[in-house]
Amino acid sequence: MKSLKKAFVLISVIALFLSIMAPMATVGAQDEEPLFKITIIAPGNANMVRRQWGQIFANSLMQLGIDARVVYLGWAGVFDRVFTPPYDNVGKTWDEGGFDAQLVGWTPGLLPEPRQGYYGAENFFAPDGQNYPLWSDEEANNAMDTFITTTDSAVQEEMLKVFQRRFFEEMPASQIFYDSRPAVINPAITNWYNPQPNGEGWVYFNVQPTPELLKGKSTVVYASTGEIESLIPPLANSWYDTIIIAQIFNGLAQTWPSLRETDYAVPNLLISWAPSEDGFKWTFNCRQTVKWHDGEDFTADDVVFSLWALMNPNTGSQFSGYYKSVYGDNVVFTYSDGTSATLGEGDLAGTITAVDQYTVEATLPVLANGKPYGYFDPYLLAFATNIIPKHIFGEMDPATWTDTPFNSGQGEITVGGKTYTGPIGTGPYKWVSFNPVAQIVTMEKNMDYWNRTALESEGMFGVEKYYIKFIADKTAALASLKNGEVDILDPNYMMAVDIPTIDPAWGRVLNHEGAGRQEIGYNNQHPIFGTGVDTPLGKEDPSRAAEAARYVRTAFDYAIPRELIINNLLAGFGTPGATPILPTNFGYDPMIAPREYSLETAREYLALAGYTVPGQLGPIKVTDLALGMPTAVSGIFTDAEDNVMANRELALYSVKVQEAYNVSAVLVDRTVTGLDGFYNMMATETETGDHHYYVFDRLAAIGEEWNYVGKVTVSAAQDLTTVTYIAYAAIAIAVILGLVAIYFATRKR
Repeated sequence: MKSLKKAFVLISVIALFLSIMAPMATVGAQDEEPLFKITIIAPGNANMVRRQWGQIFANSLMQLGIDARVVYLGWAGVFDRVFTPPYDNVGKTWDEGGFDAQLVGWTPGLLPEPRQGYYGAENFFAPDGQNYPLWSDEEANNAMDTFITTTDSAVQEEMLKVFQRRFFEEMPASQIFYDSRPAVINPAITNWYNPQPNGEGWVYFNVQPTPELLKGKSTVVYASTGEIESLIPPLANSWYDTIIIAQIFNGLAQTWPSLRETDYAVPNLLISWAPSEDGFKWTFNCRQTVKWHDGEDFTADDVVFSLWALMNPNTGSQFSGYYKSVYGDNVVFTYSDGTSATLGEGDLAGTITAVDQYTVEATLPVLANGKPYGYFDPYLLAFATNIIPKHIFGEMDPATWTDTPFNSGQGEITVGGKTYTGPIGTGPYKWVSFNPVAQIVTMEKNMDYWNRTALESEGMFGVEKYYIKFIADKTAALASLKNGEVDILDPNYMMAVDIPTIDPAWGRVLNHEGAGRQEIGYNNQHPIFGTGVDTPLGKEDPSRAAEAARYVRTAFDYAIPRELIINNLLAGFGTPGATPILPTNFGYDPMIAPREYSLETAREYLALAGYTVPGQLGPIKVTDLALGMPTAVSGIFTDAEDNVMANRELALYSVKVQEAYNVSAVLVDRTVTGLDGFYNMMATETETGDHHYYVFDRLAAIGEEWNYVGKVTVSAAQDLTTVTYIAYAAIAIAVILGLVAIYFATRKR
């Protein structure tokens, strides 16, 4: 068995550390049945700290007598259950194949548009739209109707405040905090643009990366915590896709980093746009001489087709409902050759027509108040890099799009006599490849880019190769920046606590205010905290069921220790959140203050819903691990000479009797070490008592395979102190262990 010094290992015996790989057991001293059950989803590899505050929230709910647990799902599972579920699963609970509560963060963009996530029209609900909480409220809907049909900024501001007040009263989703978030970059890279609203480089990391504007290096590697979901713009609704496709595809307009207060959008594939006097007709003038990456010409037909794709749920578009609310749900699409197609059979009639090769005209329906959509310029025009090639996708059945290299970046496909291996756009960078083993996307400079000459004349567009490297672990990402393997760390690594460890010689910190928000979205069709029909009050008086559900959601909101999360997990980088409108956004209402953390007030609201809530839980030791809480085992794996062991296949085993490790040990988790030797595995014990952990190296010499890690003691919940105290102590331990992990990693490199 290898000596311990050959593997620097950290055991984190806390409920709030890194990955939560299985449902958390309920912690509670009382013998009563729980009030009800809730499963909280923490998504993806991105934003590891999110799992910690998810468990903090779950612990608070446990303290209230609720059977609360956190599950970790990959993004594919999250989309299947929450954002793009089958129609038959919409509104179903976790136990039925849907969801109860979802932890998720949203990038802010430049302008607020709450209809995207919270408007209550049919087409806005998941899976066709982004209203995954499935919330509909008449007062909020009316405010949003007025907001998007007026061009009066004063009226828009007032309607945003009406929406915020109603949102805060009804609480379809709890805002945890608004991000103040650092990105860390190679100091050699310049031209991030400063000043910008909310910090240097803000647009790059919060709206759209623009590597064509960077200076200082010809090869740039961007490290991301996420994973590829969709590379076809209408199908993509993730920042981790945006950082790839924003380079490949152009939009009608573009948010430009040098913007000032009013210059939100500049021409891109359009050279100009204008409405008629009454706002019901828009004319788009397309840029000429633009080429797709395969050499074909960009034309007005591509714009018409792309809008059809965005509005058609059969493509898998997550923006279908939103774009229908702009252009109509009964729209005739006409191409320059006179052929046409009609999408939808609703009452909102509209047309989108290529009147010639480079001109598009759109007639809009009446949406509300006798008016059309009025938020076109600049919001909708700069909304996304969403224009796709008709000459490719027009030849394919939309149902097949998701299974092609255009969406995954893997394999080959032949369309129209040409063979493709990835997405085709008109943007400044071309797709080269995706290596799924090394988790690297490669892009190269588009020498035929329509804006190349202008950019090069200003000393820009010097980045010849642009890479996206997916590195799940923050420690490994920081190490890669230090040793020059990567140049940019995505802000979603949540590096606030790591700033003191970053040497200016290899890492420059760009801090961004208003960089997004984190929320807990509730299934508003859930029978307890959605419709309320299964609450005691709802059963007693069905006419008060919705009222009871609101009481439960309000109780949830009081059970979130926002200041605790921000101060201890994020080193103070953030502001407690109350509504989906950020303090840096137009229309933010500063009079709405987040609810303070109070389990006592939460109990009162649960009581209003008819529940008999247990009192405070009894005394315990915080030094032990509570039954069902996960243990994180991580470290840097080295050989006898302290050389880092990269790409090493490791397995984690647990055994009750240490001496019987090679006889009765139970497999717990597997992993492969990173290029820096870092590994992280998880264990969740289901029995009390002492548990010994071993890391098994399959490729080691006989007799050297087993590496003893250490021991943890697992206690029953009734033997522990209050869950609230556990949460506070665990956060402190998490921060300390995080710093220790960085120290070990730095020392070994």
